[in-house]
Amino acid sequence: MKGRVISVRSITAADEKAWRALAERAIEPNPLYEPDCLIPAAHHQTFGAEIGLAIAEEDGRWYACVPTRNVKRWHKLPYPMVTSQVRRMIYQGTPLVDRERSVEAVRALLSGLAAQRGARVFALQEITEGEVATVVRQAATALRLPWYDFESFERGFLLRQPDHTLGSTLKSETRRNLQKKRRRLTRELGTEPEFVDRSADPAAIDDYIALEAAGYKLGIGVAMTTVPGETEYFRDMCARFAAEGRLHVLALQAGDAPLAMDVWIRGREGEFMIKTSYDQRYSAYSPGLMLHIDAMMFFHEHSDAEWLETCTYNGNQLFLRIYPDRRRITSLFIVLDGTWKNRVDQLVLRSFMSLRPLHTKFYERRHGEAAHGAPAAARQGAAD
Repeated sequence: MKGRVISVRSITAADEKAWRALAERAIEPNPLYEPDCLIPAAHHQTFGAEIGLAIAEEDGRWYACVPTRNVKRWHKLPYPMVTSQVRRMIYQGTPLVDRERSVEAVRALLSGLAAQRGARVFALQEITEGEVATVVRQAATALRLPWYDFESFERGFLLRQPDHTLGSTLKSETRRNLQKKRRRLTRELGTEPEFVDRSADPAAIDDYIALEAAGYKLGIGVAMTTVPGETEYFRDMCARFAAEGRLHVLALQAGDAPLAMDVWIRGREGEFMIKTSYDQRYSAYSPGLMLHIDAMMFFHEHSDAEWLETCTYNGNQLFLRIYPDRRRITSLFIVLDGTWKNRVDQLVLRSFMSLRPLHTKFYERRHGEAAHGAPAAARQGAAD
């Protein structure tokens, strides 16, 4: 089995077919690393030409793949790195790995990355702490490549439950307060907010983009409209998944006006919440929270998925409060140089990890924001 790195922008039809087949049988599903997400990213994002795909293959069959991008600076660390973050926001970065010959496949993948000129350290970001994470560590150890867990956190998660009443998710006081807010919002709007499945509505994605651009995300620079090519990428990606029947767009609406919206993508046995936002004018009524509760009911009553991955950032207290289950997310550094030079790499990484908590505290104190740049308004209403 051999590893190589290819350009996503110039991928061949044969490689794309092998890629899709791998996604179907991967140990853990991840639609954000499938062709229908990464090919639009490569064609529309300003740095799309830099997006590569590290693969492990034999006789035309892919056994593992992960997107890559070579950068000279990573999270304020001025050091040459290879990162798996090839979109502006990641939040779910588990590689696609075939269960058959899994450790061998990841060994080939890492060897292919190491063969690149200038490749020193691989930052594998925000992967689910599960079988694939174990395989990655085993493969790096077998190659005698030093690795470090540089970040680990739990996020809110939802497993299918026999009893999916609101009482199983929210405290009684929270439930009563939310009912009061819904009544007050109804009085202000003159109509009761309604949960709507807009998955088949061709205007839904444009409405989501407009909703996001009108709120707090614009002010902190994370709205898609703040980055050239981002809205084109998002529309293209959603259209591709919609064509496969894998896109869900859920909304809380007053008439035709959306108060909050969620975007989900189906990945085999799970749903992935890739976007969520709300109308900031009504933040006092918690429309985002209302939508999340309605969406949980929708998940149980209108989906056969086994779980919902919230794909949110580290420290989203709202999601930790309302989603009853947990999924641990880990990020790894893997030193790709197997020679004596890796001692330098290890020293740099250890210094970075030891100083990172101090930098985070300084940043939070100075800006009054969470480490991922989401202000209090974001934590109260929505994530991403």
